[in-house]
Amino acid sequence: MEKLQLAQKSNNRTLLRCSHGQRMLKSQVGWGGASSGASNEAILAAVTAQGAQVAKLFELIDDLKKSIEGRLDIIESSLATMQKEQREIESRVDVIDEAMSSTDSRISALEVTCGQLREENALLKVKLNDLEGRSRRCNIRVLGIKEGEEQGRPTDFITRLIPEVLGKDNFAKPVKIDRAHRSLRPKPQPDERPRAIIARIHNARDVANILRLSRLHSPLMYNGARVSIFPDYTAEVVSQRMAYNNVRKKLTEAGAKCSLPYPAKLQVVHNNTVKTFLSPAEADLFASSISVITSA
Repeated sequence: MEKLQLAQKSNNRTLLRCSHGQRMLKSQVGWGGASSGASNEAILAAVTAQGAQVAKLFELIDDLKKSIEGRLDIIESSLATMQKEQREIESRVDVIDEAMSSTDSRISALEVTCGQLREENALLKVKLNDLEGRSRRCNIRVLGIKEGEEQGRPTDFITRLIPEVLGKDNFAKPVKIDRAHRSLRPKPQPDERPRAIIARIHNARDVANILRLSRLHSPLMYNGARVSIFPDYTAEVVSQRMAYNNVRKKLTEAGAKCSLPYPAKLQVVHNNTVKTFLSPAEADLFASSISVITSA
């Protein structure tokens, strides 16, 4: 652009000079023919000089035109490259869009399948817990026996222990123990709580009798230490039953009698009325209501 402006300014100056030379020529011709020869030479020289300047001007214009054309070629090449890249990007976007649509469909199908599997897993978990609980119905857990007290023969030890702590008169014949062992965890240190002994009783009636007598004669003592006998519940059932501990304490303080039927239901006797609760939250509401009545 700067070259074009310079060329235009030079052209304007050339035109002004030509018009000025023509006025001088007319003036000289008007004054007479004495100096016409010299004036013609001057005019010819001026015209020749102006022609050289015009030629330079055209060269500048040609150079500027070539420069502009070169730059336009570069811009056109860049635009072509950008258009090609844009088409490639649009193609990739179309592919990604199709892939996302396919992925959305697959995710929707997986969500449906996952929901079905979740429901089936919940049912299987309930069945598995029930089967495990049934397989433990003839088991008992004996707590408070010092480590090593059984002298490596836990089955024989439990056979002797049950009549000793519950009373020999309560058993017409020796209780048959199928097997017994310590709970499966690392052996504790001497100052730590001993592991429970899990024993499988051969007869289900003996299990019920042992649990009944353990509640009746509680606390049980063996060699000066307190011993407890409980059913061998699954971890799930134990967790559900332990959730009632706080509310059972509140109900007992309010004068109610509580029991926990299997697997985890709280049965409350208060003012000769029996109520059964299936969740600790329901039982807690009842405990709060009778606590208010008792305090009033």
